[in-house]
Amino acid sequence: MPRLGRYRFSFDTWKILEADDLYLEESEEIGSLEVETRDWRPIDGTPADSIRIAFVDGVRRTENLVYLEGDDGTVSKGAFVSIGVGALLLSLGRPNPAEDAYRNLKVRRFLFVEKGTDLGRRSLSFRFGDVSLDFFVEETDGEISPHVNEVMAKLEAGVAEEVFKEEKPDLMITDGTLHYTAKIKNLPFVGYVKKHRKIYMYPENTCILREMRVGQRTPLILIHSQPTMEGEGAKTFDKLTWYVKISESEGLSGIARLEVPAGIGVKRAVEIANLTAWLIPKFASAEFSDRRAPQNLVPVKYLENTLRHRIGSQTLIRKIIMDQMFKL
Repeated sequence: MPRLGRYRFSFDTWKILEADDLYLEESEEIGSLEVETRDWRPIDGTPADSIRIAFVDGVRRTENLVYLEGDDGTVSKGAFVSIGVGALLLSLGRPNPAEDAYRNLKVRRFLFVEKGTDLGRRSLSFRFGDVSLDFFVEETDGEISPHVNEVMAKLEAGVAEEVFKEEKPDLMITDGTLHYTAKIKNLPFVGYVKKHRKIYMYPENTCILREMRVGQRTPLILIHSQPTMEGEGAKTFDKLTWYVKISESEGLSGIARLEVPAGIGVKRAVEIANLTAWLIPKFASAEFSDRRAPQNLVPVKYLENTLRHRIGSQTLIRKIIMDQMFKL
């Protein structure tokens, strides 16, 4: 059994930790359905002649789940995790070669351990030929899965900020609910939410979801706070959100939700909402090529595939870790 400091490592070779994103809770309260209009009817999107869009996303993968047995008899869990983040920049109506479209692709690797597990090292390095796999040791405050998602969300926000400053795209879409970093730094990002865990309207308003045609949206909705998230500004993160009909699929299966920080103001939010209602359906995926169709956007799919390729072979990385732990 490999040993590091006062801990012995054992690998759970069959169980893979699923870092689910359920912890990134969406806002709990509906603030107002009348911030834009009281006329609760579908609104047509607004076309744009020339636009540059940046899509930002991240992927995560658990390489090994481990148990750490202390000399004092305590047992805790840990996980070797790889995270890839990056952006895909597109100019609508122009060719977009892959070598020019990808921006700020990064891979970071971590060994997450439970709080109070002091390995006496800040990182672990494993060699494979000329390649070094460096896993930074980081303690979690609670369960590992939520912490993985928090780290990835911060990495995504960092990439989004870098790309925004470097490229100044007309629209920046981040996959998933907005992280509170967007509010703290006053960044005009658009969160794109594929899964409908709750509906941010009252029962008497939901008929609009059946009435909308592709390229239309709901009026803006004000929603309040993300109380389960931690960090500065997390408990006062108000957003403006709207639903867009992105495909002919029936019901919620053909609808996506988008959101912006409420701090950008209703006027700017309306401009963005109108643009996304026209734009997002153009990137909706098809069922024959993506099991998450139509909500998983085609640019996001390609970005995720590229990031997974950069992370490397899970089978090989797992073997390298298990073999070389004995040599540390």
